[in-house]
Amino acid sequence: MYEAYNRKLLRVNLTEKTQVTEEIPAEVINDYIGGMGTGTFYLTKEVPPTTDALAPENKLIFSTGPLTGTGAPLFAQTALVTKSPLTGGVINNYCGGGLAQKIKSTGYDMVIIEGKADELTYVVVGEENVEFVPCPELKGKDVDEVEDVMKEKAGRNCGTAAIGLAGENRVNYASILSATRVFGRGGNGAVMGSKNLKGIAFSGSRGVKVNNPQLFAQKAEEAFDSFKKATDNEHGLLGVFSRFGTGGGLKLLNDSYVLATKNHQLAHFETGEKINTAAYHKLGRSRRVACFGCPVHCGQLHSFETGEKKGFYTRGPEYETMYSLGSDCVNDDPMVLAHAHDLCEKYGMDTLSAGCTIAFAMECYEKGLLTEEEIGFPLPFGAGEGILKMLELIARREGVGDMLADGTKRMAEKLGGGSEDFAMNVKGMEFAAWMPQRMTGVALTFAVSNRGACHKRGPMGAELMGVLPMETTEGKAAIVMEIQDRVNALFTLVGCRFADFEVPIELFIQLMNAATGMEKSPEEFQVMGERIWNLERLYNLASGMSAADDTLPARCFDPVDVRGEMKQLDEKAFRNLVKEYYRLRGWDEEGVPTQQHLEKLGITAHWGS
Repeated sequence: MYEAYNRKLLRVNLTEKTQVTEEIPAEVINDYIGGMGTGTFYLTKEVPPTTDALAPENKLIFSTGPLTGTGAPLFAQTALVTKSPLTGGVINNYCGGGLAQKIKSTGYDMVIIEGKADELTYVVVGEENVEFVPCPELKGKDVDEVEDVMKEKAGRNCGTAAIGLAGENRVNYASILSATRVFGRGGNGAVMGSKNLKGIAFSGSRGVKVNNPQLFAQKAEEAFDSFKKATDNEHGLLGVFSRFGTGGGLKLLNDSYVLATKNHQLAHFETGEKINTAAYHKLGRSRRVACFGCPVHCGQLHSFETGEKKGFYTRGPEYETMYSLGSDCVNDDPMVLAHAHDLCEKYGMDTLSAGCTIAFAMECYEKGLLTEEEIGFPLPFGAGEGILKMLELIARREGVGDMLADGTKRMAEKLGGGSEDFAMNVKGMEFAAWMPQRMTGVALTFAVSNRGACHKRGPMGAELMGVLPMETTEGKAAIVMEIQDRVNALFTLVGCRFADFEVPIELFIQLMNAATGMEKSPEEFQVMGERIWNLERLYNLASGMSAADDTLPARCFDPVDVRGEMKQLDEKAFRNLVKEYYRLRGWDEEGVPTQQHLEKLGITAHWGS
C-alpha cells in the first residue's frame, strides 16, 4: 500500500545547514493524505500559534500529494503551508506548473524549511544531498534572474521556487514564484525572505508508481475525457478559460454586476471591456500556457507588437488581477495593467493584496486621509502611473510604500478616520475578486474563511450562474461548509480547483485509491476535509483570532447600484447566517469547536501533541 508515495519528508535547517530525512507515519497519511492536509498537520504540531510569522521558528512546508507526478489530469499543484505575516494565522497556498512533480522526483513527498540562514542563500535539493549556496550577489534581483542562476547550478530541467525584492523586504503579501506560477497569498514570500532564503531548486529523476496501474489508467482516461468535453465547449467555463485564460470570465461578471470596482463602491466597471482578455488578444500575440499534464491550458502569455512598449511580454494578467489592479483601482489601461502585473511578478507580490491596498490608498487620498505631500504624487482613482509608482515603493518599502506594504488592515489602524470601514479585508487578507454585497454565499465564505477573504472554497460559480440565488441566505451555511470541507479534501491530493468544476469527487477518490491501495469512501474523504478545517480553526484561535474576526468591513452592508436599483446585504441576516454556520460546524456561539466535535473528528490525538 501507499505505492504512490515516497513516504519521506526532508527537513532543511538553514541555521545549522543540515538535512534530515524522516519517514511520514502511516497514520498521518491515513488521516491527512498529503498536500495541505499533511502540511497543516506538521505546521500546527511544530510551530506554536503565537510564533511571530517572520521569526526563524516559523516553517515553510512544501507538500505534494499521492496523485502528484502520476499523470492524472489537473493534479500538478504544490501545497505550501506556513504561518502568515498578513493574518497571523495559518495560510495554505497552491502553485501549479511543474514544481510538484520535480519535488516528488527527488524522493520526498514533503520538504520542511526551518531556521534562518546567516546570509542570503539558495538551496539545491537533490536525491542524495542538499547544497546550501551563499548568494549575496542575488540581493535585490528579480525572480527570473534567480531562477536562471539556480538552473545553471542544478540543471535546466530542475524545478524552482524563488522570491524577489518584496520577499527580501518582508512585504506582508510577498509571494513565492515558480516559473509562470505563484504561491500567491498571505505573505509566504516574506516568510522566505525572513529566512534569508532567496530560492530553492529541486532536481531528481525518480518516477511514481501506482498500486493498480490498469484501474488507475482507466480512471485517468475517464477524467481526461471529461475535461476534453469541457474544454471543447467554447461557451462553458473551462472552454472559455482554455481559449482566453481566466480573464475570459471578466465580461460575465461585469455584465452580472458582481465585478468590484472603485474599492468595492461599485459593482460594474463601465470600461471593463478595455482590460479583458479579448483586449489583450488585439494588442499582440498570445500563447496558452499549461501546468504539468493539464489539458485546460488556462495560462496566457501576451506579447505586445505595437506602440511604445513593442516587444514587451508578460504572463497574464489573470482575472483576479484584472479586478485588483484594474476595476478596483478604476484602471482601464491594458498596458498599465500588464506592466503592473509584470512588476508584481518581478518583485514577487500578490497582485490581489497589492491592488486592493492601492485602491484603499486611492480612496484615502480622495478623502484626505493621505495627502499628495505624504505620497509624493497624486493618487486618485484611475491614476495609471500612480499605480506603477506605488508598486515600486511598496516592493522597496520606501516612503508611504512602507505603510502600504503592511496591507489594508494595518494601514487603517494607522490612518484612522473611519478608514477601517472601507479597508476591504477579512482577518487582514484583502478581498478576492468577488462582491459580498451582491452574493450572500460569498459574504459568508469570506467572513469565516481560515485564510481570510479567500475565494478558493465558496459557491461563487453557482451564485454567478444562477444555480443558487445570489441574494438569499437560505441554505447557504450548509452549502458553504460542504464546499469548504470538499475542497480541503481535494487539496490533499493536490488538485486544481478547476478539477472540481467538471469531475465528481468520487472519481478523484477512485484515482487516489487506485494509486495508493487505500480504500477511502466519499464520506471518509469529506470528513478528512472537515478535520483539516477544524485543525486550522483551532490554530487560528490559539494565535489570537476570535469570532469577532468572522465579519466583513462596514462597506459590505452599504447599498450598491445594480442597473439603477439599489441592492444591499442585510447585516442582521448575515449575522444570523454566521451563527447558523457555527451551529452546523459543531462549534459553540463563540465559534470554538466543541470537545465532543473534535473527538468525533479524531483531532484531539494530534492537536497540541
